[in-house]
Amino acid sequence: MDNALLLSLSNQMVARRSMEVIANNIANMNTTGFKRESPIFEEHIVRVDAQGAFGRRKEPVSFVRDTLATHDMSNGELKSTGNQLDVAIEGDGFFVVSTPAGERYTRNGNFGLDDTGRLVTSSGNPVLDDGGAEIVFSPEEASVSIARDGTISTAQGVRGRIGIAAFENPAMLKPIGDSLWETSETPLAGGDDRNKVVQGMLEGSNVQPVNEMVRMIDIMRSYQASTELLNAGEDLSRRAVQKLGETRA
Repeated sequence: MDNALLLSLSNQMVARRSMEVIANNIANMNTTGFKRESPIFEEHIVRVDAQGAFGRRKEPVSFVRDTLATHDMSNGELKSTGNQLDVAIEGDGFFVVSTPAGERYTRNGNFGLDDTGRLVTSSGNPVLDDGGAEIVFSPEEASVSIARDGTISTAQGVRGRIGIAAFENPAMLKPIGDSLWETSETPLAGGDDRNKVVQGMLEGSNVQPVNEMVRMIDIMRSYQASTELLNAGEDLSRRAVQKLGETRA
């Protein structure tokens, strides 16, 4: 009975974690460059005492343990905005930006200019070029053209090339908020060449709302089944105590 209780609680904890992830995915379905998250669980075997026909023995009981989360790094749909400073990446690369904590990466190409003419993200972090320098415009540069290779040009000439970093295993990147990612991996050489930049477009989230709702329904059913098992275990314990009391009386 105790094992049934523990198994039910374990399943309910997994269901709760899964619901939290799904809720976060749905909440970010319209977030530029957002990547769908999936929890990863692993089996945890515990040998417990059990009463059998030949006395007590150790029986394996399988629990589920929440280990980490993975992200679906597939590209989202590109949406036209008409904004000359909005850019999207075709490929698996990331824009390189400067933050107080060092270089970080983003798929959110909703860029703009700050008071000093620097090209910055929507959070105010400077966008870096392929040499690791900030990209700066003068006040008279009104029209900006961004080529497929990330080269930025104005009437006054070339202003740099947007830096793009690519990684051997993009799924290892860790989200840190504000559409930023970090990793201990070193970017691959030639990351700029294997990705293309599209001006006037933004990458949408790769979350599929219908799929998330279907997963939510499945998890709710699993949670309900665990609750029923928990209630059955409690009812069995209650009847056992009642029966024991009647016997002693």
